[in-house]
Amino acid sequence: MKSILERSNKPNKRSQALKSILQKQGIEHIAEDPIEGVIEATGSTNTPKVVTFGAGSISQSNGQTNIAQSIELFNQLIAKELARAASGLGIDEAELQAWVDLQIEVPAKVILTLLRMMQNLHLDPLSEEIGCTQYEDGQWQVLITIEGCAKLLNQHPQFNGLHFTQADTLIDGLPEWLECSIYRKDREVPTTVREYLTEVKGENETWKKMPRRMLRHRALQQCVRLAIA
Repeated sequence: MKSILERSNKPNKRSQALKSILQKQGIEHIAEDPIEGVIEATGSTNTPKVVTFGAGSISQSNGQTNIAQSIELFNQLIAKELARAASGLGIDEAELQAWVDLQIEVPAKVILTLLRMMQNLHLDPLSEEIGCTQYEDGQWQVLITIEGCAKLLNQHPQFNGLHFTQADTLIDGLPEWLECSIYRKDREVPTTVREYLTEVKGENETWKKMPRRMLRHRALQQCVRLAIA
């Protein structure tokens, strides 16, 4: 764990991530570390743009969005929610901070959503109950893992069992679809979700080795989303 913490505390990754954000806003050259002081940059029009980080005022020319203030706000919110999440889950704050620092590619707003969902659902990312995933279109989303779903189900006071049903029709030897039904004591009918193989099938090694289990997991995750979470 020491080596992970040492790597996560280095400013290089955070600096590079912040530089990438600024460059996407049209700032092509960055003179020095944005975490330490002043960034001097030129955009495509060769017009100087200056962003000052720290306690002083923060300004940008040419109507650019105040990126620095947004980043600082997210950093403050993330720090506050991280402390609350660690306390609520009973885990070490430094360990949770190290885990968050390693999610360097995940957007700040997704990290903030993740921390709040951890508190609301009492799910621990260090136990792989919740995390983030990136889809083919580049979008990031908070993901409740199969371990997290099982925890939500078994701890819910109204949970009253579940049932799986699969299609008789096959696609390359696999069920065309699979349904998950979750029963609750406070509802007359179960919540049922059907997931189609062609819509959710992945190309990674786990899908290739255990396609039926993965299809079942997808159906369970979506059903939990509607019936419990």
